[in-house]
Amino acid sequence: MTHDPGQADNLDTQQRRNTRLLAFVLLYTVFAGALRKWVLFGGQASNLLLLGQILLPWFFYFTAHGRRDRYLPVLLVFGGVLVLMALNPLNQTIFHGIFGLLLHLGFWLLAFHYLENRHLYCWDRLFGLMLGIVVIEVGLGIVQYGMPKDHIINRYSNELVTSIAFVGEAARVTGTFSFVAGFSSWLLLVNLWVWGLAVWRRQTVLVSALIGVSVVASLISGARMALALTLLFGVFTYWHLLRRVPVHRPVFVLTLALAASAVVYQGNAFLQQSWTNFATRIQDGLRDEEYGRRTVGAVGEIINYRGDYALLGTGLGGTYQGARLIWGESYHLLQYGGYEEEAERVVLEGGFVLLLSRAGLLLLFLRRLRIPFFAKAFFFVLITFFAQTIFNAYNIVFFTFGLSMLDWSYRQHDPA
Repeated sequence: MTHDPGQADNLDTQQRRNTRLLAFVLLYTVFAGALRKWVLFGGQASNLLLLGQILLPWFFYFTAHGRRDRYLPVLLVFGGVLVLMALNPLNQTIFHGIFGLLLHLGFWLLAFHYLENRHLYCWDRLFGLMLGIVVIEVGLGIVQYGMPKDHIINRYSNELVTSIAFVGEAARVTGTFSFVAGFSSWLLLVNLWVWGLAVWRRQTVLVSALIGVSVVASLISGARMALALTLLFGVFTYWHLLRRVPVHRPVFVLTLALAASAVVYQGNAFLQQSWTNFATRIQDGLRDEEYGRRTVGAVGEIINYRGDYALLGTGLGGTYQGARLIWGESYHLLQYGGYEEEAERVVLEGGFVLLLSRAGLLLLFLRRLRIPFFAKAFFFVLITFFAQTIFNAYNIVFFTFGLSMLDWSYRQHDPA
């Protein structure tokens, strides 16, 4: 079999162009919020940047190199269902439906483009960029945490929001993102990236240090789910290290890291205050019985659905905050009352037809990933019931990129 230099050059060209496009999407998602809240101070230009974030998955899907035929029938069928739901006469306006269509398809456009074009993704080439973003975000977060809650560095991109979320006596950090949810979404990407680094067999010391940095970032974010996922993915990461390298190495590094962390914690007032503040968030959740509502309660809202129109919902995009602020909220959603968790909002917008359709697409996607089965099962439950992969525009990018990084790592460096 002869080697075709032209074909190899074409493959490298496509990989380099896709890598630049991936870098652009990452940089836009990470830093657009900084422009919105510190340069533009809200207004139409800020809203256009947010619209750009919503359109990013579509932009990537149609401009990235690669094939789009294998999963196109699946996307067209699901997209057709979404169009019908966007036209639901119970919806407030057609604009709600258009935004809903953009948001509901975003995750799947990125996910299925990756599945069909894994050979054009070179996540190792973005190692330096990812590491640089970690340094910037955590460094900025530490500065924000030490500033007063009303300082300009802690403002949000929406000038109408004057109450800054706090943890203890400190502001919950947002990094360069518009709101707290963006920083928490970014931490999810970091956790999956670090797990991928362990699969790449990067130095155990580096992996351990990044897990520690993620723990600190989670504490100052005040996000309890972010800390829980950081610790859980840290366990998954070390589980892989224990399987693939001599046992004494990760055990020694972990023991040394925990001992060093304890010593540093004892002598560092910042870390002590961070944990004290975070502990108040935990106590607040216990006192308000919030954990039950956000875990078992989120599933219970689906099992014991209390609304009408459970089959097909009341219209795509109806629960999206941006659309509600501009064009109002439908009568049917007002009658339903409060809603927060994403699975509940999916049923509200598209009924159980939409919820089951998404579950089917998710099973198809996860089955094609070469990651451990227990991880697939965990991600299925997390995405179906808890993670915001529709209405959090940051998560649409960060979660799909994180999962593709992890799958790519296993395929490239752990093919067994």
